[in-house]
This record gives sequence, C-alpha cells and structure tokens, in this order.
Amino acid sequence: MKISTISSIEKNKNFCEKLFKDSSPFISYDFFNYLEKTGCTNSNSGWEPEHIVIKDNGEKIGFIPNFKKQNSNGEYIFDHVFANAHHQIGTNYYPKYLSAIPFTPVPKEKIFYGESEINTTQLADLLKKYCVEKKISSFHFNFIDKKNSELLNKEDFYQRFGIQYYWYNKSYENFNSFLDELKTKKRKNIIKEREYLKKNDIKLLIKRGDEISNQDINLFFKCYLNTINKKWSIAYLNYTFFDQICKSIIKQKIILIQAFQKNVFVGCSLHFIGEKNLYGRYWGCLKEIPFLHFELCYYSAIEFAIKNNLKKVEAGAQGEHKIARGYEPKLTYSNHWFGNNKLSPLIKNFLIEEKKRIKDTIVHLNQFMPFK
Repeated sequence: MKISTISSIEKNKNFCEKLFKDSSPFISYDFFNYLEKTGCTNSNSGWEPEHIVIKDNGEKIGFIPNFKKQNSNGEYIFDHVFANAHHQIGTNYYPKYLSAIPFTPVPKEKIFYGESEINTTQLADLLKKYCVEKKISSFHFNFIDKKNSELLNKEDFYQRFGIQYYWYNKSYENFNSFLDELKTKKRKNIIKEREYLKKNDIKLLIKRGDEISNQDINLFFKCYLNTINKKWSIAYLNYTFFDQICKSIIKQKIILIQAFQKNVFVGCSLHFIGEKNLYGRYWGCLKEIPFLHFELCYYSAIEFAIKNNLKKVEAGAQGEHKIARGYEPKLTYSNHWFGNNKLSPLIKNFLIEEKKRIKDTIVHLNQFMPFK
C-alpha cells in the first residue's frame, strides 16, 4: 500500500464523486471542488490542497481530504499552543497537514473514504513516514467522530476534546411541544424574545434550493461581510463561492432564513441540510434588532428541523448562550500527531490534562440545561 498527494480534488474526480460522501453535505466532491475553483482553498488562504490518495497494487482504494497549512486560520480547533511550543525550541510548526472540512466545524465520519478496508495502523505509519519525507511538522484530523478518534489515538495521533452545542429533536410535534419540555423561566424567556420580534413587525421567510435568487445571495453576502467586520475576522469565503453553490446541485441542501421589518430586508441565516442534521453556518444583519440572532440561528432552525424530521441542529462553534435555548454541550474530537520527538510526549501529557478539564466543564455546563 502506498500514498501520494494531489493538488486538486478534480484530479480524483471519478473516485470522489462516487465514494467521497457521508451524512453531512460538506463531504462531497462538489463542495470541495467549488472551494478550490473559487479560490477559497489555495496557498494564498493557507489552505493548500494536498489531498491524499491511497493505492494498493496501483489501484485507488482510499481518499483523505487534506491540506498543507501555513497558518491556523479557519480551523475552529485552536492550536496556537502547539505552534508556540515549536517556536520556543526553535523549530517550525508550519507547514503542517490538516484533514478537515475547510472553515467548517463539522465532524467527518471516516478517516479515509473508499470501499476497501484499510488497516488503521498501516495507514497511520504511512502518513507519519510521508510527513517526515516531506518535512511536514505534524498531521491533524480536526472534527472526526468518536469511534475513529479512538482508533487514531492508539496510533499516536493524540486525541483532543472540544465542546460544541447541539439541539436534539426528541420527537417533538412542533416548537410548542419543545417549549413544553423547558423550565418555566426558560420557556417564558424564549416566548418573550419571539414576541418582541413580532411586535416590531419582523416577519420571516424560508427559502430553499431553487427559491434562492441572485438578489437573495447578494443580500446574504452583505450580511456575511457585516458579521465578519463586526468580529474583526477574516472573510474566508468569497461571493463567487456562495453564488456558485447556490446555483449548483448543492443548492437543494441549502436553506436561507430571511427576516424583514415592514417588508424591508434586515437579516438572514444560511443553513445546510444533511441526511439527519441541520447545520447552521452563517448569519448576519443589516440592522441591529434585539433577539434577531437567536431567531434566525436557533429558533427558526429548530422549527425547520422539527417540521422536516431532522434529528439534530448543529449551530456552529462555541456559544454557552445556546444552552438556555435548548442546545446541549457535547464533546468534539480531533487527533494530532507530531514529528518532533522532544515535543510529542509533552503535548501528549498536556492533552491528557486538557481532556480532564473539558470533561469537568461539560459536567458543570450540564447543570444549566433548561429542561425540566
């Protein structure tokens, strides 16, 4: 078995169109290809595609989405502590390898994608050797499911925990049946927030797929940039990317929740529909209105999930304020291998202690769940 890298997913099109899939809409040939074609993932952004192709006897048997990173932007697993440790001993942390969905904190369901069975130990050894040959400091799997994270941990890809907040559909008939499960104070607070918007003439409109027009994309992108500017952040995705995915086959997996005040557009949120889950990704507004963020990102998303029998809403990274709105704190998993023999055991010990603290944090946060 051998591995090699390719500079574009297009070079593995036939294989990936058939086999690069899981239950989220982000793991797909089209999504990754549009990121490349619109210049979102390239050497300039620090997300240079070096996807890994696995072959056995000359036949392709597996694919790992992978990027050569020159920075840590847009990853949602904050690894500055690793970068600083390398800097302190006078060695380079960049370039590093990262297997992840660009700019998207959503778990992958597989280490590699393909129909064949591949021994994890053998694959891990190949990845380590390849990194050494190419002078890559480290290899990271960001946001991967628990089962595969445990497998990688056994191969010295050290496991790291994070926290995200998910809403779970417990067979609710409608939004009110969800509210009925909340403690009185929390239920009244959500009702109060939604009623405030109604009293201020805020009306909502959900558009999906073909219903999304060019004007809708233009308005959304203004909101997206507005949010970026407010946070002093970086616009990782450009207008062309959003325009193209909303005109591609991916559009059927996109919903846009728009808000209007007296028929004037004031804000929106963009979500992706998976096989079982709804993924809230971006939001913004052109006018500051109290509670609008909660409505567009959380409450309307919950209503959509209930109506469409979706099991879970993932509303993006971070945000303890989500707890009061029914989003539960859950562990996320990532795995990290380091080629530096001096730092590797130190980082391993650091991550063991960090995992203990994060588990304690989960226990603490669960005390504030709003359910009866």
